[in-house]
Amino acid sequence: MKTMELTQTTVAKFDSMTMATRVNNFKKTAKKILKATWRFLIVISPAYPQYVESQKRMA
Repeated sequence: MKTMELTQTTVAKFDSMTMATRVNNFKKTAKKILKATWRFLIVISPAYPQYVESQKRMA
């Protein structure tokens, strides 16, 4: 994760961001998170029933 130094310049830049830009950035981030979650579920879904069966056999 990239860290950011908190200086007066960075604070001024952040304050100058419009609300529309913030909302747009949030939407983009949320979309990326949902896509990654969906891809994870698609990858894990074929293996999950096998995992459940193996756990039942062990118990």
